[in-house]
Amino acid sequence: MKRTIFILILMLAVGMTASAQESLVKQFKGKEGFTCVTIGKAAMKMMPAQSKNNLKIGSIADKVDRLEIVSASTPQATEKLSKECKKWIEKANFESVVDVDEQRNQASIFFKNDGGKNVFLLLAHEKETTSVIIIYGTMTLDDMSGVMGGQ
Repeated sequence: MKRTIFILILMLAVGMTASAQESLVKQFKGKEGFTCVTIGKAAMKMMPAQSKNNLKIGSIADKVDRLEIVSASTPQATEKLSKECKKWIEKANFESVVDVDEQRNQASIFFKNDGGKNVFLLLAHEKETTSVIIIYGTMTLDDMSGVMGGQ
């Protein structure tokens, strides 16, 4: 009986973690001031090996489960998206990888390993807009460096 209860609690915890990851996009989808985009695994495989700006997206296509983008275009939406994203970053114990602050433009990249799957999160503030890009999959920090031309 104890074993069954332990397994149920473990499954519930895993389910809660997965739903927390998806809730950021689901939370803002269809709401005024927000644009939400989800790119699935099949679409990632159609990416060219190298883009015009030398990003090698195709090199990690097999390792990406999905890519999600949430963009806020009004001051209220920007504030809400920033707040919710920062709350998720703290709650899920993301590790800070890069933080850039140049005048009114800020960009931060966070990383989290979630039970064999990795999550990369880019939070960018430019003038009056905020965008969040979340990449789910098995890609590593080295793979992501390769996308940027680091390898």
